[in-house]
Amino acid sequence: MSRPRLKDEDRRVVPVNIRLTTSESERVNEYAAASDLTPANWIRKKIFTGKFPQIKVSPLDAEIYRELHKIGVNLNQATHKINSGQIPRDYVMILAELSMQIKKIINALVNDGGPSKG
Repeated sequence: MSRPRLKDEDRRVVPVNIRLTTSESERVNEYAAASDLTPANWIRKKIFTGKFPQIKVSPLDAEIYRELHKIGVNLNQATHKINSGQIPRDYVMILAELSMQIKKIINALVNDGGPSKG
């Protein structure tokens, strides 16, 4: 399905070029990303309404979300391979070592940091 055609009066055909310093450009890009808009649409809204467009998500939260999403995708891929029996032999040894380390850590925490018995 294609995008609906715009009326001639709604088409944006007049380009307006402005020059920004590097820091100004970075600020516009940050504001636009926080508002979930393109820089051009952010500038257009700011000019015609006189107000800053509403911030949808803080840039830090959006960055953290993207990073967590990437981690989740990798975790899902690894889990899928493990569940389908495609786990490499090296991983089995690493998982066994990690499991032993986890048991030692839990034992140390349960015993209030005292010496472990095994």
